[in-house]
Amino acid sequence: MIENIQDKFTLSEKIEIAHKIKHITLEDAETDFINLQKIGSNAENMSPRCRTGNNSVDYFTFVERLNTKGKYDVNFYEFLTHIDEFKQKKFIGTMIKYYNTIKNKNNTKNEYVVLKEIYNICITAINIFRPLVAMEIYSKYKPFCVLDFCAGWGGRLIGACALNVPQYIGIDINVGLDQYYNKITDFFGDEERKKRLKVKTTFQMFYESAVTFDYSKISYDMVLTSPPYYFLEKYSNNVIYDSKTEMKDKFYIPVITNSFNNLKEHGYYCLNVNEQIYEDICVKLLGKAHEKISLKKSKRQNEYTEYIYIWKKGYKISHVF
Repeated sequence: MIENIQDKFTLSEKIEIAHKIKHITLEDAETDFINLQKIGSNAENMSPRCRTGNNSVDYFTFVERLNTKGKYDVNFYEFLTHIDEFKQKKFIGTMIKYYNTIKNKNNTKNEYVVLKEIYNICITAINIFRPLVAMEIYSKYKPFCVLDFCAGWGGRLIGACALNVPQYIGIDINVGLDQYYNKITDFFGDEERKKRLKVKTTFQMFYESAVTFDYSKISYDMVLTSPPYYFLEKYSNNVIYDSKTEMKDKFYIPVITNSFNNLKEHGYYCLNVNEQIYEDICVKLLGKAHEKISLKKSKRQNEYTEYIYIWKKGYKISHVF
């Protein structure tokens, strides 16, 4: 176990590192968003390999995404800082050698891209929720206001804007996202860009805990979100729970209960969770989902297929724990 892991980089250095991995310009982000708009309600027919919209998301939040901790309780910046120590781990050392001698022997990829790919394989791949997936849900159920109580990297917001969903409300405990969501606000608020993109979605962000948030103060007819998967990923400023039981009791149950109970009648409650959380928690709170939509070939760490489970509200939750 590597002790005292911490990164040495300033914010400006982190931005530079992120750009070396994914150099996405403002023009790239706008072009990508326009292409997303063109897909529109046809999102469900797009190939699982289609990545339209991803650059729009990464332009805004990729720097912060690299702060997310995976296995070994390490984020990518910390991985870079302690790379000499991580090389001593057999799997990581072997993978670095493989890249140097075979996969990247011609140096077509810079060292940051290579190390990010190795981090994804050996530590954790921190994925975004693709805007196209959100658009598939929005197109099918046509919400007026979407609540996203684990807003994360912005994929569901970008998808809402591309389809002109009237309202989006995001909640996230990670105050570090504030500056990046402000960039999204500035992007869509620019007067000249408004004329070009014609985005009509209004959105609001709350940087606080989804557990203690007062859901009665907002009105929404859809929930679409992707809560943390137990200990697979550790996001900046999130509460650390000692066990799955504690996380179930102190996070999943109160958040699902409160957000569902305040959802408008006949609204749609859509959760991207793994099968264990669905069976052990969601079914006991909400009953069997009325529908589930596969995220096609999208996987986390290639361990399981992901689904979005969907309930149509017609009753209050009753505990069966």
